[in-house]
Amino acid sequence: MRNKHALLVNLILSSFTFVISSSVLLTNQDTTQAKTQSQAKIEKLLAPHKADYGYYVDQYLLNRKENTTPESNPATALFTNTFAKYWRSDGTKLNPQILQENIDKSINISKNLTSAEQLRSYITDRQDSPYDMIRGLGGYAEPFIEDANAKTLFYNLPTSELPADTKDDPSSGIVWADEKSQLGDMVNLVDTTALWYYSSSGNAKKYYKYIRPFRQDPRVQVNPYLKAAFDATPQDDYDFPSGHTTQAWETGLSMAYAFPERFQQLVTRSSEVGYDRILVGRHSPLAVMGGRILGTAVAASVLNNPQNKEIAKKAYQNAQSVLLHSKVTKSKDDYKNYQTNLKNFEYRMTYGYKPIFSSTQRMRVPKGAEVLLQTRFPYLNATQRREVLYTTGFKSGYPMGQDPEGWGRLDLFKAGAGFGSLLGNTTVNMDAKRGGFNASDIWRNRISGSGSLIKKGTGKLTLEGANSYKGGTLIRRGTVTAANQHALGSGSLKLADGTLRLAAKAVNVNGNYTQGKDGVLQLDGNQLLNVMGNGHLSGKMVINLRSRPTKNHILMKFHTRSGKFNHVKITGKYGQYHVKYTRNYVELVK
Repeated sequence: MRNKHALLVNLILSSFTFVISSSVLLTNQDTTQAKTQSQAKIEKLLAPHKADYGYYVDQYLLNRKENTTPESNPATALFTNTFAKYWRSDGTKLNPQILQENIDKSINISKNLTSAEQLRSYITDRQDSPYDMIRGLGGYAEPFIEDANAKTLFYNLPTSELPADTKDDPSSGIVWADEKSQLGDMVNLVDTTALWYYSSSGNAKKYYKYIRPFRQDPRVQVNPYLKAAFDATPQDDYDFPSGHTTQAWETGLSMAYAFPERFQQLVTRSSEVGYDRILVGRHSPLAVMGGRILGTAVAASVLNNPQNKEIAKKAYQNAQSVLLHSKVTKSKDDYKNYQTNLKNFEYRMTYGYKPIFSSTQRMRVPKGAEVLLQTRFPYLNATQRREVLYTTGFKSGYPMGQDPEGWGRLDLFKAGAGFGSLLGNTTVNMDAKRGGFNASDIWRNRISGSGSLIKKGTGKLTLEGANSYKGGTLIRRGTVTAANQHALGSGSLKLADGTLRLAAKAVNVNGNYTQGKDGVLQLDGNQLLNVMGNGHLSGKMVINLRSRPTKNHILMKFHTRSGKFNHVKITGKYGQYHVKYTRNYVELVK
């Protein structure tokens, strides 16, 4: 474990490199000028915004118990543009409406919990926070517990209400997991991120002194097994920001860095811990949103510190070599439904608050935040990962989304699903030999923007969203799978090399379709590639006849076609079919 008095490290963002294209013929001088102008514009969009305290990733080691004020502690200063505008530490309500809504939301959430939520929120309260995050690993949870020698005393509801003298930190003295275990390097990264002085929410709590919701209004329903214990806690045991939520995000993002195969599930569980704190009656929505912001900033800070580079590297290698190859158990995975995770996560970004500031403020990506996606998108560079965060950021205007750097608007669930928009020509170079996401990945967002997608390398990229990016798609190598009718955006497509595979009944190309001699189009006998513009054909077509196709089925439709495939391969048990070319179609006929 590193020295906790480590010097602050100045972090330098990677230089921005973008390739900008033009739809018109330009001279070399004009092209260079266009690139410079476009590059400068994109650099301005992605550049970090410096707060009064500087950048959190540079200042995080100042979050110490002797520092509590915004002038001395970045963890407190994070909220000067948000919570500090609603509440003052002397008890003054600067925005009574927002604060009353905060308590009203606490009341409504805490009184409508299900029996499953009562159990889960109780366990969340009692278990050590890092241990509690293990459930986000789903089927890998049991192998992790075994290989990390993880321990807890709490699994079920007690038989009766806990006594008033119950410890507020019930897991004290129990090591949640073993740094000397088979997964010790992964455990070490979590410990380095979540269990050191700089990870604490306590210093900000001492400054803001915001009263717990169950003490503000008796209608807030406290978990009946914990009421006596909660009532007995000191009056200076404050609400904002939530410590459990802060530690959940620190732990969840550390685990997600080491094991990005569960990235979105782990951030979903991190957000659910905050919800559990409201369910149990312990915290308010503003407090758990504050915990998300602080925990995210801490995790990015630790991962950016060069002194932790080896710890992070070993954690990733450890998880990939041990946990990834564990026998996945059949235990219930509470986070297997993508749409449910998305719905829950998006709600917990705001807890139903309406915007109170401008809803058109440009997104800001904090300095160093791109490191959170480093293992999730290993084939993207740092600038591209910033672009992912920028284009998936949550809309502006909400009560906890106005911090100066932008931590409050990072939507890490959507960021885990790829770009939200292509700002410029985006080159994706995936090397299948490296395995993992380099070999195969899925982008699930609806991608907009004026840029283009250029696919290089041997890996496979699947596009699941109803995309509208305008710059077109160029496949130079590897495989692009179109799993949505609008997966290929609203521009043209050029298949120079590699493979385009259709995984939807019909896939549109809104512009022209050009296939070179080294390109391969792969589709089933009942699918359609619908080209709105002109088509020029060459290369190879592979048709998989898994079932009997409809009579004279149209495989490709064009405004006007030129050229033919050099080779057509038909697989499956209906090999008696062949293709027929017309001016506007490629048909499958007997």
